[in-house]
Amino acid sequence: MARAARTDPRIDLAAAAACVVAALVCLALPASTRETFAGALRGTIMAPLAALQTRAEQGRAAFVGRDASTRALDSLALRAARATGLEQENALLRQVLGLGVTLKWGFVPAEVLEGRALGGESSVTLSAGRRAGVVPLAAVVSAGGVVGQIERADPTMSSAIAWWSPEFRVSAMSTDGQAWGVAQAYLDDAPRAMYMALRRVPLRVKLEPGDAIVTTGFGGTWPRGIPVGTVVREIETPEQWSRSYLVEPAVPAANIASVLVLLPERARGGVDNVWISAARADSAARHVEAVIDSIARLTGDTATVRARRTMADSLAASGGRAGGRAGGRAGGGPAGGARGRTP
Repeated sequence: MARAARTDPRIDLAAAAACVVAALVCLALPASTRETFAGALRGTIMAPLAALQTRAEQGRAAFVGRDASTRALDSLALRAARATGLEQENALLRQVLGLGVTLKWGFVPAEVLEGRALGGESSVTLSAGRRAGVVPLAAVVSAGGVVGQIERADPTMSSAIAWWSPEFRVSAMSTDGQAWGVAQAYLDDAPRAMYMALRRVPLRVKLEPGDAIVTTGFGGTWPRGIPVGTVVREIETPEQWSRSYLVEPAVPAANIASVLVLLPERARGGVDNVWISAARADSAARHVEAVIDSIARLTGDTATVRARRTMADSLAASGGRAGGRAGGRAGGGPAGGARGRTP
């Protein structure tokens, strides 16, 4: 596109000269006449320029305000994302605390230290070590169930093999005791195992999607009844004497932040009905929260909203204590008696 032609320099020079003459005339006029002449100039020749300056200032203010609004929105979005992460972390922490209340004894709480794994992606580093009672081969669990097993214990930290490690194995069974096998990471083309596989299940036994898988208690490391995962489907294998099943882990890798390390004496003593009681208490707490939220939305009662967490946490704690008492009384019941069953 051709550049616009410039005006004649003589016209520009004449306009400049006229402005200079007008300025000199204004300076020579009396004050009253000068103000009248200046007002006439502002209302005629200078009016478009004044309007242009006003619009320029308004545009600049709008641009600056838009930048400020954008920064405020970005800050709010960042805070909202952080708040969501904190809510999820608090929910997981409450679940672990509820599990600790139900267990009562025989465990060491620990935090997963992100980015400080001693053994790479298949290990997690915990904030508790030998001084807290952690020993190698101890079971690591969370509110969901199986997390891993202690591999190395230092004075203040420890390293655990997570369930997605190729080296991890745990003896597992269906909750009805009909299917027995070995649970391990299901290694496919994914960079990290997202599922587990229950292998060496007798050919005569068939599991259905949705069946729960728990630990058997064999070997003395893992107590009986800790959730391992849920059956997804059967895996096609060349083995003719056994079946294999794809299992969705009870504890996803992304939901591991706070854990409990079971001490050897607790592993030998068992955890009868602990996870069943914890699940019932958590379900009841969620039901109470949902009901109170509905009432708060209908009535607009903010005090009810503030009391919601307190009531739910109290219910979960009381349910955990009741589950612990029931588990203690049931120590010699079916869970203990079934330990001698053969697959």
